[in-house]
Amino acid sequence: MRWTIVSFLFGCVLSLALAQLNPDNFRHRAVLQSASHEAQLPPNLLNPFYKDPRIRQALARSSWFGPGENVVFDREAEKINRREIFLVLKHAGLLPQQQ
Repeated sequence: MRWTIVSFLFGCVLSLALAQLNPDNFRHRAVLQSASHEAQLPPNLLNPFYKDPRIRQALARSSWFGPGENVVFDREAEKINRREIFLVLKHAGLLPQQQ
């Protein structure tokens, strides 16, 4: 009886751990939107550089989490109104004056 309960609990924990390792759980919605947009582009607009499997693997490896990095699901920068950014840049003199 004990082994049945232990094996059941182990199976539950293992299935939860595997669900968390699913790469789709770590993708930000902006990345998913961009990927779906790029999938609709005609082939002549796609960069052939990324079709090389070695390059794809190297890019994926370089985007792994480093020490102290965490998954971000809710980016604070996306909450800033674009109008506010425009006004700050305009008042700082970084945008040309429109006449």
